[in-house]
Amino acid sequence: MKLKKWSWIGLLMLCVTLLVGCVDHTSRGYLEELSGKELSRVYPTENIEDLFEQFPNGFTVSQMRVVGDSNVFVYLEAREKGKPIVGTIKQLNSKTKEEEKSQTIQYVDGKFVFENEEAKKLWPQGKFLFQELQLNQEMLRKAKLHSKQYTNREESPTGDNSFYLEYSIQLPVVNRIMGIDESQPIDFSIFGHDESKGFVYEIGAQQDNITTLWEMIREIRK
Repeated sequence: MKLKKWSWIGLLMLCVTLLVGCVDHTSRGYLEELSGKELSRVYPTENIEDLFEQFPNGFTVSQMRVVGDSNVFVYLEAREKGKPIVGTIKQLNSKTKEEEKSQTIQYVDGKFVFENEEAKKLWPQGKFLFQELQLNQEMLRKAKLHSKQYTNREESPTGDNSFYLEYSIQLPVVNRIMGIDESQPIDFSIFGHDESKGFVYEIGAQQDNITTLWEMIREIRK
């Protein structure tokens, strides 16, 4: 009788192991559960300094927006809580990639401090998407999925399992920064890593098949 009992327990454990091993890491459900859980840790975070709660060793945030024939690139690096977060705003020629303008920027006591008025003009929206935009699994599940792609670490240049999701979705916050009608759906993409050693996510917004805005948050790990 005891032998029969342990046989059933062993069989049950084997079934659980097989089920776990059969999880399709390339499926929409798995990728949205993974990315939704991770992105909801950050989106939204109004005060950039609060990101230290998620990333105690520090983080970098960057945003690029296409403006005419130029790309405006904003970058901040935070390595120690309680100190000013310092970064730059650069305008690059979209064709030659040459730097046209460069200004310093700081984030102090919950506010951006610009080097001068020229810096403000380069970045009129004056904020990152994650400061307002909410992202989670439920939102992604309801959105219209255009495409998805999964790249195994053996095929990835970064050595990580990476994935890409692209949706048609209404995100008024993104539209407002892009300067388009807030009621219009946009093509919205997510690029992330599966089983990565840190938080590295990039989101992008497109209009007419042209990427006009992207943002990336990367955790600094020691």
